[in-house]
Amino acid sequence: MSTPYQIFYDKIPRILESGPKSHREIAKQLQQCYPDYCDDSIPCSHRKDACIHPEWDHLARTAEQALKRKGIIVHNSNIKKWQTA
Repeated sequence: MSTPYQIFYDKIPRILESGPKSHREIAKQLQQCYPDYCDDSIPCSHRKDACIHPEWDHLARTAEQALKRKGIIVHNSNIKKWQTA
């Protein structure tokens, strides 16, 4: 069984196939596709502002960074959006 992180890691490049997206846009699509894994009531234990960033959002950001390190996606700082490499 895959973890939410693994699911997000696999899904994010597919979300970006339709064009560049901000983290918020990616997160919204992840939440629509996987509502059971995107529970806003579970606070992120890694951040002081956990009420703003739930745990699932932290996992999505972590997946974005891992995909960036692998060269699968890049963050375009000109438009402030993620896109496929």
